[in-house]
Amino acid sequence: MGWLNTGASVMFAVIVTGSIVTHHPPREPTDAFRMLGAFPRVVAISSSNNDTSFKCLAATRTHFDLEAKKASYVWHLGGSHAATATRNVTFDIQAGNAPDQTTYFIDNDRTRPYTAYYNYTDYETCMVMIVPYNNHDHCLLWVKPAVTHAVPRHCLDNYEETCDVRVPQYDNDLCGHQE
Repeated sequence: MGWLNTGASVMFAVIVTGSIVTHHPPREPTDAFRMLGAFPRVVAISSSNNDTSFKCLAATRTHFDLEAKKASYVWHLGGSHAATATRNVTFDIQAGNAPDQTTYFIDNDRTRPYTAYYNYTDYETCMVMIVPYNNHDHCLLWVKPAVTHAVPRHCLDNYEETCDVRVPQYDNDLCGHQE
């Protein structure tokens, strides 16, 4: 009977240890404006939606004021730069209701505010966010152009942890050189 108690104790210890090892500690909320300040130009690697206009999606920051908590980005839909895009869309961004949220307006339409949720960033190479656009909530993995060919594993892992679906948006042959 002693071996049964020992076996049960070992099994319990393994289960408890396994749950401790796989438990992720709570993460500090993303500082949205610190993150926006770190990314003057980004390229979308993956999206949760199969929107063909997101193929080769890139964005350029055109305004940033940390003190006022305001920024603007232009999304280049259907091309990697303003000159090659089939459509350029302006996002005017301001502070939201929490540090990891912003309120934004599309193409200067101040009658329709949207909320973006910034789920992850390393403040150096990538960011994961959920952005309502064109009647869909898009979960996006953005990276700096310098890492489009070798996206860090932690960026991909955090995207997959946040987003249910991964639709590749960046293709080197199709999108060309992004730097």
